[in-house]
Amino acid sequence: MNGIIITLYRTTINMAMPILLVSLGGTITHHAGIINVAMEGLMLAAAFAAVVLSYITGSALIGVLAAIVVAIIFSIFYSFFVTTLKTNNFAIGFALNIFISSFTLYLSRIMFPGENAFNSPKIASIPRVTIDFGVKILNDLFSNFSILVYFAIFLVFAVSYTIYKTPFGLWLRAAGSQPDALNKSGKKVSVIQYTASILTGILCGLSGAQLSLSNVVMFSKDMSGGRGFIALAIILISNGKPSTTLFLALFFGLLDGLSIQLQSTDIPAQFLFMLPYLMAIITLIIMSIRKTQKTDRRISL
Repeated sequence: MNGIIITLYRTTINMAMPILLVSLGGTITHHAGIINVAMEGLMLAAAFAAVVLSYITGSALIGVLAAIVVAIIFSIFYSFFVTTLKTNNFAIGFALNIFISSFTLYLSRIMFPGENAFNSPKIASIPRVTIDFGVKILNDLFSNFSILVYFAIFLVFAVSYTIYKTPFGLWLRAAGSQPDALNKSGKKVSVIQYTASILTGILCGLSGAQLSLSNVVMFSKDMSGGRGFIALAIILISNGKPSTTLFLALFFGLLDGLSIQLQSTDIPAQFLFMLPYLMAIITLIIMSIRKTQKTDRRISL
């Protein structure tokens, strides 16, 4: 029984980290006044770049850096339409997601003919950190995870501190809530939003790299699997609070872990895999109902 619990715990952590990283990225643009619908595509593009460059060079580090660069490029592209051209962020976000899904599939079929997935022993995975605490249970709980797992936990505190305790964080929040006041203070809203988009690209790049070079060492068609949309739900539920984002990412990671653990049962696999997305939809519906009720109370008063 303990072995099952430990396995579920470790699976939960591994499944939660890509969601956490992409959610933290979207949190930054959320505070800057951009609801980032393109995170699913950014994550997928990063996962593809990470695998290809890791395979070509034999270096996980170069794979991670490639993932970050590609995610930043697409993030700036998205920001150009939303920030500069003032287009509908949902329309351009979904268009970008569809384009990246098709483009990565097209490239993978060209580079690795006839396959919707690519796996090779030449793909260098992200190293795992082994810490010997001298106690087995502590080793099971805190050792032998990807470097990015530990870094993601650190980023929760770093992003929170940046948003709420630094001048840049103040400008970031002002860009989303008081853009006119920010402009009058001498800071350009567009510059802050572009900076936020670059930071989001970095975190989405790390998320894609964690998914494709650690959780599974491969690339497959649409392997982001809706995690970008789950991240969007997490951001809306948490209202952009990094600490709440951490707990929600772990919750959805647990649902992912349960869906994997329960595959040996008679429960249909399709139902298990839709659990995280079903919970995200239910949570957003409850939030919407509560928000409507609060608005109605204010109107009645």
